[in-house]
Parts: sequence; structure tokens; C-alpha cells
Amino acid sequence: MKKNKPKLGLSIMPNPEFIAAALPLFESAQVEVIEWSFDTILDKKYQPEWLPLVLKEYGDNNRLLGHGVYYAPLDANWGPNQDNWLQKAKLETLAYNYNHLSEHFGVMSSANAHHGFPLPFDLSDTILKIGIDRLKRLQNTVQLDIGIENLALASNVSDILKQGAFIEKLVAPINGFVILDLHNIYCQSINFDLDLLTIITSYPLHLVKEIHLSGGSWDHAPNLTKPIRRDTHDGRIPEVLLDLLPEVLQRCPVLEFVIFERLGDTFQNENDGLEFRADFNKIQAIIDHTAFSSNARQWTLKKHDLGPPLIDLPLLNKQQELREHIRLETANNHPEWNTNMWITATKLYKKWNT
Repeated sequence: MKKNKPKLGLSIMPNPEFIAAALPLFESAQVEVIEWSFDTILDKKYQPEWLPLVLKEYGDNNRLLGHGVYYAPLDANWGPNQDNWLQKAKLETLAYNYNHLSEHFGVMSSANAHHGFPLPFDLSDTILKIGIDRLKRLQNTVQLDIGIENLALASNVSDILKQGAFIEKLVAPINGFVILDLHNIYCQSINFDLDLLTIITSYPLHLVKEIHLSGGSWDHAPNLTKPIRRDTHDGRIPEVLLDLLPEVLQRCPVLEFVIFERLGDTFQNENDGLEFRADFNKIQAIIDHTAFSSNARQWTLKKHDLGPPLIDLPLLNKQQELREHIRLETANNHPEWNTNMWITATKLYKKWNT
């Protein structure tokens, strides 16, 4: 084994079907690291009995990664939801030894906690200041390395090509890192007819500590002008991503982790489990046969002096207006939005906000 090769692991899911599919990988000691989205279970009484044991085992060996969904770091408002989320993150990191903690890029489609999905939004200096404020508060709370994952849904081509540089500015004040989700980029490549590598290299690859891989699905609805690729985490990894993976791995000099994701409720039969393990083994083989020159970076933690949380009312009004138009499925009256992506956003709202 190459000592500097990234550790391969899974995004852990509490569903019995997921554990049945993943158990052979755990039994053969192939799962080197796990990532846990700690804010997805509202009440710990609903978590399976085995989950704390697994989190502790991997945490004690510095192989546990924390991933958030609902912090909403680019939200122009601040309220009890964010305060409560930070308190939950603090308790979680006191209970288990997380290597780092990450969140999603974007603005949540709902101001209601535990609902919604991340939306793209105009990348202005104002929203940058908001995001930096939120990430500093998060780092002060948990005293861990903090990272941001790139978004799958995009409003237009410009949004896609600006996101990498924006994320670099966002994480710089906290000495943060980037999670490069390759299937998210695949969706953008397909939906906007952009070259995969062009999008990938628009990101600060020198800050990529973690890579995500997953599968997805296609939307062939008649009101779309073309089939749209969705990041649904419910299928095979596209072969084009596996073909490109060795080059991407070699372009990320501080890469430490590769995480394979699949939602726990998407295993319908035994074949789904077989395909899941087959994809995991393909990733492992690629990592094992790739020559690495990467070295783990020391992500020096910072303690930030902060006043009250930043709130920007004009930006908040724009964010609320976008949410409301998507909720009501109004015609696309946002000229910056591609029509197919607008239709996709309204469908995602129905799925994740009801």
C-alpha cells in the first residue's frame, strides 16, 4: 500500500438496506473511513443501536468525517435554526472524534430547519461576506477543519464556472478545504454541455481534501428540452467518471479521502447491493493502481473574533423571493436561470420540502 494514497470509505446511512449492502465491505476491512451527516436524524432515539458504536470506532482511529446538510452557510438571515444547528454540531463533536466537518455550498430552498435542498444564488461580495461569517462561527464552535462541497444544481453556465473561485475565497479566511463532488460536476457537464475537465480544473484543486463519488438518474419529462441528469445518489457511478478518476486524483496534491455515496432507501433488491459493492471495488482498484505524489496538509485551526451574526436584508429579500417562486412553481421569471434548471428546482422543492 502506498502510504500517501487517500483513504476510501462510505457515506454511512442508518437504513437496514444500506447496512445489508455495505456489510461485506466492512467485514473485509475495505471501508477505511466513514462520513456521517450528523444533522439528518432529528432525534437520537430514532437512530439504530449500532450507529454510535460505529461512529466511536472510526472516530477513535481518526477515520470519521462529519458532513452537514442544514446549516445554510450562505443564508442572509440568522435565527434560532442556525443557533440550534451549531449547538448540535458542538455536542456531536464532543461525543465523537471527527477528523473534520463540511457543509454544502448554496442557499437552502427553505428557511425551515430539516427541509429543503441547496440552491445556487448570485455570487456577490455581500453573500461572500455572509458565508465567511457563517464558516467562522462554525469553526469557532467545533474547532475542526471546515470544508465546503460544490453544488450539483446550477442556474447557468456562468454560475458553474465561477463557483470554484468563489469557494476558494469563501474558505480562505478559515484555512478551509474543498470537497470535490464529481457526480455534481458530471450533472453540470451533461445539463449544460460543458467539458468535464474544464469544470473540474476551475476549482482550487490544491485545496481538495476529499472527493465524493456517486451515481444518479435521468429526468425525461416532456416539459424539458433535453434529458436532465439528477444527483439522486441512487444508481451506478457513470463510467466516464471512473475513467477520469486517475487524472483527477493526481491533480489533487493534498487529497486524503474518497467517499462513495448512495442513499440508504435506494436499495430495492439484492442486485442493487451487488452493483454498489462492484462500484466500490472499482474505485478501490483505481486508487490502488494510481501513482500519488500527494501529502497530507496541516490545516491550521483559527479562532475568530466575531460580533453579532451578519444579516443583510436586501439579500434576504432576494433569497426569499427566489424560494417563493420555486415553491409556487411560477414561470421562470429569473433571467439568470436556465429554464430546464428552473423546472428541476421546482421538482426538487416538491421532493424535499413536503
